[in-house]
Amino acid sequence: MRVYVPIKLPSLANTRMHWRAMAKIKQQQRRAVKYALIGKTVPPLPLTITITRIGARKLDDDNLRSACKYVRDQIAEFVGVDDGSTLYTWRYDQRTAPRGQHGIGIEIAEYMGFCQTGTAVEQSNENDSQ
Repeated sequence: MRVYVPIKLPSLANTRMHWRAMAKIKQQQRRAVKYALIGKTVPPLPLTITITRIGARKLDDDNLRSACKYVRDQIAEFVGVDDGSTLYTWRYDQRTAPRGQHGIGIEIAEYMGFCQTGTAVEQSNENDSQ
């Protein structure tokens, strides 16, 4: 299953903003992802989930992960399993687009037991216990 969410996904890692402004960003991102997923069917668990940030410039990998936090939380709520579960393999990717064009690509697929190589930053919760 693939969905596109037309919302800006800024880096929030080093942002200094009032808690209400941060709460508003969180609410906007979660609401946009929630509405994009309405009516979609979740593939059988375990899942590989790829979140692709589309923006004017690329972020480094730790800022990319933090920018995707609320998107990840909403996807986990949609699936009904905590985002820290070993039933997920999370992948993060990004693409550049002309200024003013931004969004989030989300792909939720059944985990096939192997990982593709490429530009994506991968995080598998299976290795967290090591």
